[in-house]
Amino acid sequence: MLISLLLILTPDAPATLPADLGRAVQAETLARLAQVDPALAEAVHAGDGPKPLTCSSLVAADPAAGPRGRHPADSMPVRPDARYFVRITGLTGPVCRALRAALIEQPPAAWTLHGQPFRVAEVICDSVRDGWTGQASYEALAAAALQRGAGLPRAITLEFISPTAFKSQEMQVPVPLPGLVFGSLVERWNAFSPVALDPDLRRFAGEQVAISRYRLESRPVPAKNGALRIGGVGQVTYAALDDDRYAVAALNILADFALYSGVGVQTATGMGQCRRV
Repeated sequence: MLISLLLILTPDAPATLPADLGRAVQAETLARLAQVDPALAEAVHAGDGPKPLTCSSLVAADPAAGPRGRHPADSMPVRPDARYFVRITGLTGPVCRALRAALIEQPPAAWTLHGQPFRVAEVICDSVRDGWTGQASYEALAAAALQRGAGLPRAITLEFISPTAFKSQEMQVPVPLPGLVFGSLVERWNAFSPVALDPDLRRFAGEQVAISRYRLESRPVPAKNGALRIGGVGQVTYAALDDDRYAVAALNILADFALYSGVGVQTATGMGQCRRV
């Protein structure tokens, strides 16, 4: 089971907040999950490995403001006459059910980030209304790709709307290279899906998938220790050089999965927000 939803928020009063609020969104989300299932919230928070939950930072809903709005890199002014959103996804049945119970079945009236209260104007979980939201299952994503067979595209474009980075050979890599992107996706898929994909897809993507087009820029994200983590935002088109039917189908499955799973490091605290274009 998979879910992606948006909370549309309006602040109660003007304020200036940190530009990156991914950790604050995660903390508020876990607090809401704890009201429904305290043991689940603690397990998500304390668990090692890929998290079954992703959270965005706070984003200005006005597209003209750009990905982070027109404000200094280290701060974000918010106004009561403007709308903002946070996006939250779940990757397991228990987490999806808890998110539905806490945020859809009984929508919260308020949402607090970094001590600033926001009113929750709306909760959206409808892919027709907003392409960044929706619900699916692992089986449905796999079936949709496999049923198309030879008609699947060998070129896939992904959009990275929050800084995306990877850890590889003890280094931080701020570029969404094919092997890192699809390696991250297959690791998350196999961590939570009842339908396993060949983990060797990481090697296939590294050796047989090329970048055919890209538009990227680097962007810093504050880390816990006060340092900056650099990630890439933008769009990349990946092209499979080999026509291996299984591998191409698996790459398409993972591209659709990216909407829910995120890509790379720190997806539970705002990084790696991604979807297929």
